[in-house]
Amino acid sequence: MAQTATTPGDRSHERKVSMGPSGTSILLVIGAVAVGVWLYLRPKGEIGAQGLQKYAGYEANTEMASLRNCTPPGCAAVYLTPAAGKASLDALPGALTLAGELEQQGIECFIVLGEEAVKDAVKRARGIRRPVVFDPLGEWAKESGIERAPCWIAWRTGGRIRLRSPEPVSAARIAEAIR
Repeated sequence: MAQTATTPGDRSHERKVSMGPSGTSILLVIGAVAVGVWLYLRPKGEIGAQGLQKYAGYEANTEMASLRNCTPPGCAAVYLTPAAGKASLDALPGALTLAGELEQQGIECFIVLGEEAVKDAVKRARGIRRPVVFDPLGEWAKESGIERAPCWIAWRTGGRIRLRSPEPVSAARIAEAIR
């Protein structure tokens, strides 16, 4: 019988062969991917900086308004898309009540009509009988992290978002979030 000669320092036959990446490295990669997806998909933290057309009334001209730069301590808005569905039309009376309550507390509240032609939005705004802001292409909403209407949103002066909700929010909750 033939025996293979091995030297006393050669222990290659005892060494374990790696079968792939370790469990720790797999968990670290999964964790890094999860954090990356969260950072990519999280809602925006600031209000869009675009200037939007503000309609103040039948006899007044439209003027440009930057919602980001509002009076201290902050502002609120209700984003509605009346042309896209019944939910925005149903939310309008509550939005008008909220705007009145916030104005009594010294907080500016905007009703934003988005994703409809300005011509149609002006007709709708005449029935609202209060200042309305138009976002005809929905760009302000996208930049502000609003995915669908209706949406209640509040921010501090300078544009830092403090509250975002797809459900109606009370004036007290908005005031608390801003201050």
